Amino acid sequence: MRLRPALLLLPVLVVLAGCTPAPEPTPTATSSDTATPSSSPAPTPTATPAETSSPPAAGAFTKGQLVSLCTDKIRTISPNATFFADMATTEWLEQSAVWFVAVPETIDGQDNVAVCGIGGSPDAPDFVMHGETLPDGVAGIRDDLLAGNAGGDD
Repeated sequence: MRLRPALLLLPVLVVLAGCTPAPEPTPTATSSDTATPSSSPAPTPTATPAETSSPPAAGAFTKGQLVSLCTDKIRTISPNATFFADMATTEWLEQSAVWFVAVPETIDGQDNVAVCGIGGSPDAPDFVMHGETLPDGVAGIRDDLLAGNAGGDD
């Protein structure tokens, strides 16, 4: 008879055993005078660049200037376009020494992207190319600019 009450308590004991906290390791004191080698080196904080190369410092464009220049230029060929400047991207293409600007837009319900290659300075911008493409054509135009093929309408 004693076996039956013990069997009923066994699941309760198993559940309670799983609820007990595991003992925490006790910290060991280390002296600041001696360095102890670790198994993995501590990561060194480094700044990660947002772009693959740095744009020129003197007379550099701001993102807002680039987007505005591009949308103004595209508006001459597509006056009914609605631009989404807050979703625009800009990238300095060091090989071509131009800024690649892509601004999403819609024209009569069709999603497009205004694209521009802009060099020069804010005082004297130089449009290497400008035009519009479907969203899946942006990468190809960027690649063309990298290769030195301006294309586009200018």
